[in-house]
Amino acid sequence: MRYILNREEMQTVDAYTIEELGIPSMVLMERAAMAVADRLFHYMADRVATDPVRVLVVTECGNNGGDALAVARILQEAGWQTDIFQIGGIQKESEQYRQQKKILERLGIPVHTEIPDEAMGSWEQAHYDIILDGIFGVGLHRDIQEPQRKVIEYLNQLTGYKCAIDMPSGIDSTDGRLLGIGFRADLTVTFGCEKTGQLIGAGPEYCGRVIIADIGFPKQALAQVTPGCYCYERKDLKRLPVRNITGNKGTFGRVTVIAGSAEVCGAAVLCAGAAYRTGCGLVEVITHENNREAVNQLLPEALLHVYSTREEAEQAVQQSADRADIMVVGPGIGTDEIGQALTAKALAAACPLIVDADAITILSRQEAWWKQRHTTIPAGTEATGKEDLHLIITPHMKEMERISRIPMKQLKQDPWGSARSLAQTGAVCVLKDARTVVALPGEQACYMNRSGNDGMAVGGSGDVLAGILAALAAQGLPLGETARLGVYLHGLAGDRAAEQNGHYGMLAGDIIEGVVYILKEYDKHSREVQ
Repeated sequence: MRYILNREEMQTVDAYTIEELGIPSMVLMERAAMAVADRLFHYMADRVATDPVRVLVVTECGNNGGDALAVARILQEAGWQTDIFQIGGIQKESEQYRQQKKILERLGIPVHTEIPDEAMGSWEQAHYDIILDGIFGVGLHRDIQEPQRKVIEYLNQLTGYKCAIDMPSGIDSTDGRLLGIGFRADLTVTFGCEKTGQLIGAGPEYCGRVIIADIGFPKQALAQVTPGCYCYERKDLKRLPVRNITGNKGTFGRVTVIAGSAEVCGAAVLCAGAAYRTGCGLVEVITHENNREAVNQLLPEALLHVYSTREEAEQAVQQSADRADIMVVGPGIGTDEIGQALTAKALAAACPLIVDADAITILSRQEAWWKQRHTTIPAGTEATGKEDLHLIITPHMKEMERISRIPMKQLKQDPWGSARSLAQTGAVCVLKDARTVVALPGEQACYMNRSGNDGMAVGGSGDVLAGILAALAAQGLPLGETARLGVYLHGLAGDRAAEQNGHYGMLAGDIIEGVVYILKEYDKHSREVQ
């Protein structure tokens, strides 16, 4: 697990490191500069050319600009040709920037302190290999004005490889908002921890690839903040349920999947198939009579119960609830009378429940829907422990807008705050987006997922996630851990699917195959270690 910090949290870590622990800011700056230079050396390592590498470095006179000056010095010393321009829109130079500038002067490396229009016009003809953004760092939270705006416009038009130091200028490091205009980076080298604004809003589009560089922030400094976000890494797969070598199909849990309708079949197959492939022992599918043949052919392992009328649907759910370790309701069930009946019966069941897809839309039309749960935690009451968690709800952004009444713009700017708000109903909230957020009742910190890719933006991907979550919970994971780990595993499986099929050609079923691969590799490694 690693932390993801917002602007204020990162500034606290930086200030504590310098002011309380006494590590000089120039030491951190030199480490940061070397980290950026190393990445640029790596990028250009395979370049075959007789001419030296040409680099355009553009700064303002704060500490982000000081980082850029130090990078320019390192590159120049390595034989690269660096052209350095200080915009000069800010009158006061920081102490660290001034020191870096003096070092360059003593080395005879010029810093151009004015950028007339004709200078910017010449940048395109210079054919720079690298364009380095040292204008603003993580601290910016106002719209960019002139003269920096015009300079960034010119930089974005250049064809060289664009690198941002810590944060692309013009992107809010907390919520990823575009502050009027932003530097479009191919690479962002960020320091200490990833920033929340690099993962949401315009952040991913403008950051390009993000590399986290360790520049020496001590653990004691990081302990001064309580980060609002964290993510999982490969080593967190050790959180997966342990397989009992003497177990049977009952040992590994029983999942009920209430999915599909008279017109929709695939959601049931995908959800149930993902549950089986994630390790549960038994999957019972409740779906419409029209889907009998398809489910039997595509997933013969499933225990199948079909209905034709509302009464039959309600009876099937009620009977299954007594046997299930967890139920999933919603994928493809529709929002008609039968879909509403299925959702109501599932919500009244005694077993834990995952509410997904159409069931979320149905509940969004009801006031205080969470009070229908028999073990309801009243709104505004914090959970006292994992045993209180009995419900996972998995809205995508549009469904979240419906059920929370929070406008889409606000959801995009503050997904973790919005997820925490929904979690106060007593449900674990899995807010699905390019970077899915998980919030638990009573917890301030949110999980933000870092696995996955744009190829997963395909119909059925959410059905697969619901099945993964159900299987993990059926095998004994608490629902909070189920949500975090399930989302992470789903993303890893999507990354594997992208390797095999590419981002354009991925199907939801490919994600299930990715789950098989990830779990097989993990299982093989864990058994070898034992």
